[in-house]
Amino acid sequence: TVVSNSGAVAFDRSVYPVPFTSGDLRTGSANETLQTEGGAVTAWITVSDADETNDTLTTGSTTAAGSVLIKHTNGTGTSTIFTAGSTNSFDAVAGGYAAELGPLSEVVIGSSDFEVSMSITETLSTSAGSVTIQAGDVLQAVYVDTADDAGTTSTFYDSSTFDLRTGTLSVDKDVYVLGSDMVITVTDPDLNLDSTTCESYAMSLIEWDSAASSSTLLATSTASNTSSDFTSNPSSLEETGCDTGVFQTVTTLPVATVGGTAIEFGEDVTLTYVDVGLSGETDVEGDTLDVETTFSISNFGALIELDKALYNWTDTVYITI
Repeated sequence: TVVSNSGAVAFDRSVYPVPFTSGDLRTGSANETLQTEGGAVTAWITVSDADETNDTLTTGSTTAAGSVLIKHTNGTGTSTIFTAGSTNSFDAVAGGYAAELGPLSEVVIGSSDFEVSMSITETLSTSAGSVTIQAGDVLQAVYVDTADDAGTTSTFYDSSTFDLRTGTLSVDKDVYVLGSDMVITVTDPDLNLDSTTCESYAMSLIEWDSAASSSTLLATSTASNTSSDFTSNPSSLEETGCDTGVFQTVTTLPVATVGGTAIEFGEDVTLTYVDVGLSGETDVEGDTLDVETTFSISNFGALIELDKALYNWTDTVYITI
């Protein structure tokens, strides 16, 4: 028998973070000038169609816009923000046409799965003008299969949403000895911009606050991502996996001083991460929150112990400090 097969289209994620621009992120001290990472979101779509056996998928033989559509829906209507499947890609013209992504590439030879990515910025041009991405907006992919399993034309869909989620900050201990290592973890899905890439952010996202120094960033220069008081390995907050939204580093505590002031034993320390994308808000920087975690510097007393109260002349004496 000769048969045809129904296709399918799918996004790589069901929820995407809301894109932001360079300068929207804030340091732990709420300064907006040091933190320069951009926040364009990368979304991937995969078209699966066993009827397609080439190493690329196009929906036509010309440079006209392809028939694979990426649509954006909010409270005011629906707009096409990307097309895909043309023989060539081209940029959008506001009020003219949406950006064309070009041919879709086969994921694995012989798989008949084809993918293409798109960069979603805070504002996108459409044929009708432009749209601004906000939390709660819906992203829809549309694939027209001209030969489904019944031999007729069918349209297949997938959808995802944009959302903001409040982050958390934590360390691995409650008490640290000066000069020891501290594992810092920032969990914030809003910083996970691409499911296929492990993002990293400068250490200036985190601020140290204690009696010795009420405001010292863990990196005072984002250009070199360095600090005179702290060293981190890795030098940035790096995502623990390419789609986790969890960012970690190991920071070595100062041996004696912060900002030139001596750290006292028993001193309490607060680390702060300023989250600019909060659950329930529609826009990045619609509101901000100081996300904090606390620990203290060791004020443990010292103990010395012998293993016995009574020894013979030939016994080994074990001393524990």
